[in-house]
Amino acid sequence: MPQDSLHRITQWLATHAPRILHESLNPGATDEQLAALEAAVGKPLPDDYKALYRWHNGLNEEAENWASLFYGMSFLPLTEVLDAYLYQAPQTLTSPLLQAAPTLKSAVMQNPYWLRLGFDGSHGWLLVDLDPTETGSYGQVLYVYELDEIGFRVASSITELLGTFAHDLERGLYTLDEGAADDGNEFLVPAAHIDPGNYNQPGRWQQDLSQTP
Repeated sequence: MPQDSLHRITQWLATHAPRILHESLNPGATDEQLAALEAAVGKPLPDDYKALYRWHNGLNEEAENWASLFYGMSFLPLTEVLDAYLYQAPQTLTSPLLQAAPTLKSAVMQNPYWLRLGFDGSHGWLLVDLDPTETGSYGQVLYVYELDEIGFRVASSITELLGTFAHDLERGLYTLDEGAADDGNEFLVPAAHIDPGNYNQPGRWQQDLSQTP
């Protein structure tokens, strides 16, 4: 379970970005909210996914502080996750990914069992995969960029995602966006080499991309 990583993340935010911690992050999700999503999806939610949302139920987009979290993306509350699932579930004829790592299924780019976790405000998504291939892992975290129709795994689980995030925060690989800070907002920006949006540049994701056909 990711409790140690969540504690480290909380401590870092309290010191370096207290407005994200105290103003932007929603209170934790209830068991009823998690059960409603699980019932709708019809698949079990990983325990570490539940632990993440019990910590905080995403970011409040209406908060005065304009914030981000994992890889500088939004962190979606469960209501948005459920709405996206209900919208996508009836769809069966969406385009496939042109490039995909072997750990994820590429036939449908908008797989409803890829639960939305984060969004970069443009075309990049963090997704929790409840429908992996045999070489993947249930609950793995994916990055999908819609314009280039490419997808790869950024973490084998939420636990790994949170451990990496805590480690990167502590190593100084996240800073506060200067433009946002000038307006009084705390918005996290990752170093270029760890940003999955820079997948076509030298950095953390070259090995993952080398596995895509």
